[in-house]
Parts: sequence; C-alpha cells; structure tokens
Amino acid sequence: SALVQATRTVTAVCSQLAPLLEQACRRVMPSTFAAFGSDVPYAEPAWYRGVPTPYYQDKHVAFRAKVRAWVDENLKPYVDEWDEAGQCPIEELRASAHKAGVLSPWAPSELGGTPPEGGWDEFMFLIWADEIARCGAGGVAILFFITYMSLPHILHFGSDFLKETIARPVIAGEAGMAITLTEPQGGSDLANIKTSAVKTEDGKHYVVNGVKKFITGGQCVGYFSTIVRTGPPGIQGLSMIVIPSDAPGVSVTKLKAAGWWAGNTTLVKFEDVKVPIENLIGMEGMGFPVMASVMNGERLIGCMGAIRAARTCLAEAISFSRERMTFGKKLSSSQVVRHKFAQMARRVEAAQAVVEALAFSMAAGAGPAEIGGPMALAKVECTQAHEYCAREASQVLGGASFLRQGKGQLVERLAREVRVNVVGGGSEEIMLDLAMRMSRI
Repeated sequence: SALVQATRTVTAVCSQLAPLLEQACRRVMPSTFAAFGSDVPYAEPAWYRGVPTPYYQDKHVAFRAKVRAWVDENLKPYVDEWDEAGQCPIEELRASAHKAGVLSPWAPSELGGTPPEGGWDEFMFLIWADEIARCGAGGVAILFFITYMSLPHILHFGSDFLKETIARPVIAGEAGMAITLTEPQGGSDLANIKTSAVKTEDGKHYVVNGVKKFITGGQCVGYFSTIVRTGPPGIQGLSMIVIPSDAPGVSVTKLKAAGWWAGNTTLVKFEDVKVPIENLIGMEGMGFPVMASVMNGERLIGCMGAIRAARTCLAEAISFSRERMTFGKKLSSSQVVRHKFAQMARRVEAAQAVVEALAFSMAAGAGPAEIGGPMALAKVECTQAHEYCAREASQVLGGASFLRQGKGQLVERLAREVRVNVVGGGSEEIMLDLAMRMSRI
C-alpha cells in the first residue's frame, strides 16, 4: 500500500509539473514561422523574417495577424490625411478597435477587455505596440497607447466603483483617458508637483487647482488620470485622482508641436475643479508609487514605437535607393549608401534584441526593481536608433525627405517625431541617471 501511495503521489506531482515543463520547453525551444509582412531587408523583426525565435509561439503569430489586419484596413490608408489635419476620428476608431479585439487586449475580460487567445503576456505587448506604431504616424498611434499609460492606475489600485464607472467604458472604447503628470515648471521633476487637491469642509470633494502641460490626447478624452498634491512637499504628499474632462473649471488648449499633430498635445488647466472624493485612486500619499507602477510599460511602448519608426526609416531608404538612379546607376549599388544601411540595421536589430530580452525577464517575474534600470537604458538605446535612422534615411532620400508629400513624406514625419520619442516618458539624461542610481553606482 505504501508503494501504491507513493506512486499516486509521484503521478500527482508530475501532472502538476507537466504544464510548467511544457511552457518552459516552449520558452527554450526555438520556433520558426513563415515570413510575414514586408520583404524589404530589416523592415520587420527577425522572427517575422523566418529567423528562429525562443520567445514567440503560435498564439503570438495569430495575434500579430489580427492587429496588422486592423491597422492596414483602418489606420495606414488615412494617417497622412489625419496628421495633416491635426486630428483623427478617434471615437470611431476606438469602437472599431474594441470590436476587433485590439483596443484593450491587455485589460481584464471581466471589465470588458479582449485578451488574445492564449492569454496576454509581455510578447503580446511588444507585438501590439509594434503593430499599432506601424501605422506610420505617432500622433495617431499614441491615442491608442495613452489608455494603457493611464487606466492601469485604476485597474491595479482603484476601487470597484472606479473600475465599473470609469474603467469599463474606457476599456470598451466608449470613452478615452489621458495621463496628466507633467507641469510647465517641472518637466520630469514629478516629486515637485504643484497642482493641488484640497478637501472641502464636508470631506466629499477635492478642489483641484493647477496646470498640466504636454498632455497627449487632451482634446479627445473623457478623463484625466492626474497626479496632484494632497499633502506636504515631496513624493509623500502626492496622490492620483481621476478628473472628468467636462467638469466645470477644466480647460484644454491645443499646443503647436513639431510632431504628433493628430495626437493633440495640450495644456490642461484646473481652476477650482470639484472632484468627488470617490475619484481618488488608492489612498492619499500613494500617488508616486501608483504612477510609477505603469512607467515601465509606458517606456516599453516608447521602445517599440521608436524601433518601428527606425525600421520604417530604414525600409523607406532602402526602397528609395533601389529605384533612384544617380550617375548612371542605382543608388543602392553605392558602397557608401550600403554602409549607411548596415549602420542603421545594426542599431535597429540591437535595440530589438534588448527589448525582447527585457520582455523575457518581465515574463519570468522580474519586477520594477530589477527591470527599471535596464528599461531606462533600453529607452535610450531605442530612441537613439530612431534618431540615427531618421537622419540617415533623410540623407539617402535627399530633398524628398524635406517634403510633406511624395516619396519622402513618411520619413519627413518620422524625423519630426524624434524629439517627442526621445523626451517623452523620460529624457535621455533622466533615463541614464535613473539607471545608474538604480545600479547604486
């Protein structure tokens, strides 16, 4: 009987370990998938080109196809027009994206999210950010990303009331939400936020006063996830609160920016805005950790957006050089030009490898303390690749890259978007210093 019991115990343990071992083997054993997307060299990530990968599985292939199909049908044909117009039909696009399962695939299904078949993971995140960014206009893509940058505050720390009344309609595409952190006087110095939220005498409301600047999507959202000061100076006095954009005392002004024209970069003013105390996310004084909980995800989006912009610049330059005849031969046959492509490609491929390695670490359980510094370095790596490739592509295209029309239109726009990618989510200087401080140098 002892042998029988031991056998049963071993069988039970093995049955529990089997799924874990299968998952581990999938992570370790490389998979190879059919070529997908553009056949221009380096226009797509290596695993799109049929290179074996230890990271991606069949479920990722299916999700990639779904996102690309929606982007190709609903975004790419129109982004030139929308960016020039400085606006896009984001309300209709949100509804369409939600129906297709690509608006909030990261959100929980119990609140209306649409996780992909096989479940959401960090590599789904990379695919989602990359394929949305592939639309070719950062100002359009960012309007889908700002929801991820602002809503998880509620999902992770918010009350059931906030989840039902605000998160649910935002996830369904019935409303939009923007992250409202930066102030005119402070930039990345979020510890010294001046926007104040003072409780009324009856304790039922906060009265908010202050100004926020560089707020993306400010004119097309219903809510601002806002960091405010409810206590003493320093990070201990900060709190996160959700402010309806149509509340009396809220005013939003569009700013004239170099890029992201359709993303409507805005100035948001709060003048004696009364906000129900129920709109507080978490507890008073939790504002900084609540805000910081989403920053690595925001930077991961920034990394993938920059890599896709760099890839697009490289692909556009290669395609142009294959057609352009100079001095009796194709531009692509020039050794100097080919060396430009090599330098662009090595930066893009290196950046992709860094980000995929970080995604693997996150999937394996690495937390903010382990991943924060490397993520900051990755953001610098990726945005510098974007900056380099934008410049070199412009050199290859010559005068065409100076025009907001014709063959150079896409490169011209991506070159204008370099600065917001480099600075947004933390400038190079802030990121490099953060990485070194977290390394305790």
